[in-house]
Amino acid sequence: MTQDRAEIIRDIVAIIASAVACPLAFFGGALLGCAARGFDVACAGSAALVAPPLLILAGLVAAALTRGVWGYVWVVIGVVIGMALIWVLAFVGGNDPLPVGPVEGSIATLWFLAPVTAGYLLGRGVAWIVRAWRERDAKGRPAA
Repeated sequence: MTQDRAEIIRDIVAIIASAVACPLAFFGGALLGCAARGFDVACAGSAALVAPPLLILAGLVAAALTRGVWGYVWVVIGVVIGMALIWVLAFVGGNDPLPVGPVEGSIATLWFLAPVTAGYLLGRGVAWIVRAWRERDAKGRPAA
């Protein structure tokens, strides 16, 4: 029973990590990329370079916490929640609501989901390799 609870808690933390990374990447990337010269079209490129490493890190954290297909489903749910948080935070922060329709929102969600997925796959790949090495060493074969 405790393993089930621990698994549920890890899944919830993976969702939270994915959800929090989206607004942090959006607002943090915009602030870091545009702080010196103000918000304009030219700063969007520099903000786009700041956000992906944070999203990849969120994918790595999620991969360390959860695994498998359901783990990835939780990551996708976290990204969708995070994208909704961006809109809510922009509205609560006094900015005009972001002019996002269903098509733009779907494209933005996929844009944010790609680096999180890359981080998740990278983390799960490393975990798979480490597990294979441990199983090989446990069978008494010499380590490479």
